[in-house]
Amino acid sequence: MSLYTELGMGLVFVGAVLVVNGLWLLGRGSDRDTAVLNFLVGGLTLFIALWWAFGGEASPGTAFNAAATLLFSFTYLWVGVNAYRRADDQRSLGWYCILVTVVAVPTGYLVWIGGDVGLALLWWIWAILWATFWLLLALQRVDYTVPVAWYTIAVGIVTGAAGYLMAAGFWPWAPA
Repeated sequence: MSLYTELGMGLVFVGAVLVVNGLWLLGRGSDRDTAVLNFLVGGLTLFIALWWAFGGEASPGTAFNAAATLLFSFTYLWVGVNAYRRADDQRSLGWYCILVTVVAVPTGYLVWIGGDVGLALLWWIWAILWATFWLLLALQRVDYTVPVAWYTIAVGIVTGAAGYLMAAGFWPWAPA
């Protein structure tokens, strides 16, 4: 299985969890049900990252991919814990999100210069998404909940579609 196939498989589920998390922000999902999908996706992306870092296909380039994927894993596991315990104060998660934003922007650039324009654009829309969660959670700007929720859903749809194309072997920017 190629790196893009594995990434695509993970991104299909990332897309799903983003849609569910967006709906949850709109009050259209329960905390515990949302937690289940966040745990599943956090665990799946953690497994993929660990496989890339230490598994049979580990190579010098996969540590970068593993580290980047762990940003997702930790985010979804943390969201899952907070949803499960119905946490009211999620400021620490918000501050984590701004750190991820700062890492995601240059990650997009590195992917861009590596030739994958599509994945670079995804990194930048994810960076914006993480920044919106910083705004919502760390700065407690709940007046932005509805637009952040809809942006989360839109990013989820784009991410899921991109992941599907990668997993199916139709990602136009995948190296030959």
